[in-house]
Amino acid sequence: MKNLKTILLNPFPSRVSPYLTLMREKSEQWINEDYGTLPEPFLKMMKRLDGASWAAHSWPDAPLPLSISFTRALLWGIAQDDYYAPYQADELSKVTCRMMEVARGSVPDPEENPIIHQFSILMREFEAIATEDWIKRYICDVSEYLEGIEIDSSISYRKNINYPSIQEYIPIRRKNVAMATVNDKIELVTGILPDYIVAHPFVQQARNIGGDLFAWSNDLISFEKEMRDEEALNLVLVIQNERKCPMEDAFDEAVQMYNSRVEEFMTLYHNLPDFGVYTPVVKKFLEGQGLWISGYLKWFEDTKRYSMQD
Repeated sequence: MKNLKTILLNPFPSRVSPYLTLMREKSEQWINEDYGTLPEPFLKMMKRLDGASWAAHSWPDAPLPLSISFTRALLWGIAQDDYYAPYQADELSKVTCRMMEVARGSVPDPEENPIIHQFSILMREFEAIATEDWIKRYICDVSEYLEGIEIDSSISYRKNINYPSIQEYIPIRRKNVAMATVNDKIELVTGILPDYIVAHPFVQQARNIGGDLFAWSNDLISFEKEMRDEEALNLVLVIQNERKCPMEDAFDEAVQMYNSRVEEFMTLYHNLPDFGVYTPVVKKFLEGQGLWISGYLKWFEDTKRYSMQD
């Protein structure tokens, strides 16, 4: 793999939360105690990923209570994706239905999977601080994320993968990377936007670009592992399958697509429309998206989940 640090555009600043130590303590406690009934190799994977560092670098300006909730949410997202994605379609559909019941207030039974319990806790934490409209939007975006996992599960983890086209891949990947829920959480730091502002084409474009940057950077870093794991939703692998080109050429094209998206994002950032009293809030939201992207790349580099270079 080429050195992504030198070829990926990254104009966003990188900072870290002053609460990182406390976030790590909470993360370790939850993995040991709340997730403790899950298989030991799975728990080791969760510890190795250091979700607290991811949250601390991606939301460096969040106050302590939010930083703790974001850490919980990232651990849940990691667990949800890695634990349930390989499930068969009928089983995964049941999980999705149960998660949505919990999102709307259903209380998990004591014997239910700790992943479901953690999701219930983070939903109640967000309900205590967010607006009713934000909660409705977040539930919708969680549903979209779970739908994306189901789609991924239906085409991945098999020898004869039926790769989507590049055009088909982009909207599916936006769903299963959960960036819509990340965008929602960014608002909890930068200021909750009313639904009519979020629905504005400019904000929607920014949210979509943020999702592409998150997904495509992940795909560039992890494509070798995901090729071994027989996953279909990886930009490099999708390009290689559609173009029938050498993997190196597909990788280079994916890098070009990523860098073009960064340039599109910066064009948005420097050409903010007039949103009235919400103009500075929208600008802070875009800054928050930039912090998320740079924080995610820094987390990848620090944890070495996948190598950033040869």
